[in-house]
Amino acid sequence: MENYIQQAKPEEKDIFQKYVDKCKLFYGLTLCWITITAVAIIFGPLLLPQPFPIEVQYPFYVGQQPLKTIIYLHHTMAVYQSYVQVCSNVFVAVLLWFVAARFEILSHKFRKIRNFSEFKNCIQLHQRLLRYANDVVMTIRYIALSSIGFSTVAVIFSGLTFLSRQPLTIKAQFLTVAASSLIEVFVCAWPADYVLSTSNNVGHAVYESLWYKKEVSLQKNLLYITLRCQQPVSVTVPCMLPTLSLNYYASYLSTTFSYLTTFRVIFAVEDGLEI
Repeated sequence: MENYIQQAKPEEKDIFQKYVDKCKLFYGLTLCWITITAVAIIFGPLLLPQPFPIEVQYPFYVGQQPLKTIIYLHHTMAVYQSYVQVCSNVFVAVLLWFVAARFEILSHKFRKIRNFSEFKNCIQLHQRLLRYANDVVMTIRYIALSSIGFSTVAVIFSGLTFLSRQPLTIKAQFLTVAASSLIEVFVCAWPADYVLSTSNNVGHAVYESLWYKKEVSLQKNLLYITLRCQQPVSVTVPCMLPTLSLNYYASYLSTTFSYLTTFRVIFAVEDGLEI
């Protein structure tokens, strides 16, 4: 990725810069939000009137020093490791955005085809890019799957804490955890959706080129490229993760909030029975 950017032409760098301008604000705010969440969880027991450890049962007494400090440092390290893992999803997003930008660059090159040598060069670029995109997808798809799984667990349990009878300070902590988990899935879903569209747009770029003015052999070859682009590059895990996209993220949100609504009804029924 670094070598390609260093060797890129000015018009290619303009496309990369366009993607940077599109994403820098969102990902900057995302990293800040995740950092605030980690800090709130780490320093919450020190600054808020809440018991420590929070809702954690140990088979031994932890209210004396230095054992209490040791356990607190252990919890801090666990939160820090989770924070680093969540932030690593931004690198996954960077790889996907880079692939999307390269597909867009290739689309511009296809639209400018004038002779057979340029067409041959674009075909080679397309094949290499498809192999690279496949390598990226094979590398990150299980990371995306694990992120979605852990985010789902975090959102559900944070929602249970938020819906239960807990102090407002604790609810605020878990609300930031739930929001960070939802953002974590969106961090990967947004660029994955762009990869879907830009890899498919290569076929449209081929059709929008001056293919009708070229020889028949070139037209046939362009047809093969168009057919290949009908299967866009997607982040998916067979039988476990459907195509990761904004549509999937919308269904993910809908399912998650449906679970939380069900839990809210259950809590309301239990409160009614207690009354």
